[in-house]
Amino acid sequence: MRTVTVLLAAAVAATTFARDDKAEQENKKLAGTWTLVSGRVDGKAVSEEDVKVTKVTWDGDKASVVSPYQSKDPITAKRTRLDPGKKPAEMDWVRDAGPQKGKTMLAIYEWVDDDTYRICFDPACEGRPKEFKAEAGSGHILHVWKRAKK
Repeated sequence: MRTVTVLLAAAVAATTFARDDKAEQENKKLAGTWTLVSGRVDGKAVSEEDVKVTKVTWDGDKASVVSPYQSKDPITAKRTRLDPGKKPAEMDWVRDAGPQKGKTMLAIYEWVDDDTYRICFDPACEGRPKEFKAEAGSGHILHVWKRAKK
């Protein structure tokens, strides 16, 4: 019985380590500045004017977002959870400044290619989207981000 318990504990530890390692690799992949390629908010396309100036910079688990259609001031946030093992992958963050300050945003995301990802979230913090859609009446935001050229 003791052997089974030790093996079970080792398996749980190995799984947790693998999950943490995968999250750390994902964290490194997200690092840097990203520019918005396209966006939808509650069924409406984000204007080309706003797309051109919207960007996010990830530095570890901290994000700084310039997004005039969401807030006139920069939005700052801290990522609290990253789970690339889920299908679709999940990301949570809490905004330090900007709309919904102090509330947890629940998102899904996926990589389109090595330099492009899309993310969908509910800015009202009422739940995690189930699919990559921001249809009218959903309140969801869908963004497609491309790594900024250096």
